[in-house]
Amino acid sequence: MEIVRLERSRLDEASAVLARAFFDDPAWVWLLPDTERRARLLPWLFRIGFDITAAEVYATEGPVLGAARWLAPGRPPMRVGATLRALVTTPLRLGSTTPQFLAYGRAVEALRAEATIGPHWYLAGIGVEPAARRQGVGGALLAPGIAASVRDGVPAVLLTNNEDNLSFYEHHGFRTVREGETPQDGPHAWAMVRRP
Repeated sequence: MEIVRLERSRLDEASAVLARAFFDDPAWVWLLPDTERRARLLPWLFRIGFDITAAEVYATEGPVLGAARWLAPGRPPMRVGATLRALVTTPLRLGSTTPQFLAYGRAVEALRAEATIGPHWYLAGIGVEPAARRQGVGGALLAPGIAASVRDGVPAVLLTNNEDNLSFYEHHGFRTVREGETPQDGPHAWAMVRRP
């Protein structure tokens, strides 16, 4: 399976795939319990995530069957202009859910900081089109970040709120190093690290 760096012109396509992949994810169900609202907002939220993070985005060649965002060590984690725009538009789109959304983000970053000290490659999101699961897409999307981690001699780190994902990540060499609620009253999360 061929994995390529995704062109910016295809980020909407990748956002739609991630929205479908994460539709039943515990974190998004917690944040957006209404299914219609979740279906409407998730593509936009994933697109905002692509815009604000200075990540390397990988996807399947041809039709986007899955996508992954890898943040390289030493690179600024966010693009300033896109982040400022998101700070204005997010409360307008999320309304009363905004404080919960921001608390979730802070808790995820705190758990990530506890998982490893020092430079690391961070998997800031990965998802596969539901109809394309169990065909090797997810493992192929992990490969660029794992290879970069090995090349750079630094760990690869990820967080998941879905316990069903643990065995998949363990199969690819990740081990749970921390877990907790994100935030205190929110969904459980597992921080996983793969050593080079």
